[in-house]
Amino acid sequence: MQQMETQMGIEAIAAGFGLSTGVFFAIFLLVSLWSLAIKGYALWHAAREGQRTWYIALLVVNTFGILELAYLFFFRPRDEEEA
Repeated sequence: MQQMETQMGIEAIAAGFGLSTGVFFAIFLLVSLWSLAIKGYALWHAAREGQRTWYIALLVVNTFGILELAYLFFFRPRDEEEA
């Protein structure tokens, strides 16, 4: 019974966005993979540079890549050859 209620809930969410369940899952999967990849890249840079505060913030806060991109483009220390 619980599984049926959950499935109906997912269908309702997808329908709320005007999407079929399959398209909704595909978009959800892409967003999840994007978030995981960009978070890993930003965490790697923060750890490599010894920026503990940024590392913890990036690890705890889930912003679907927005905070991670802000860190990578604006706050990450640049190497001399990258500048």
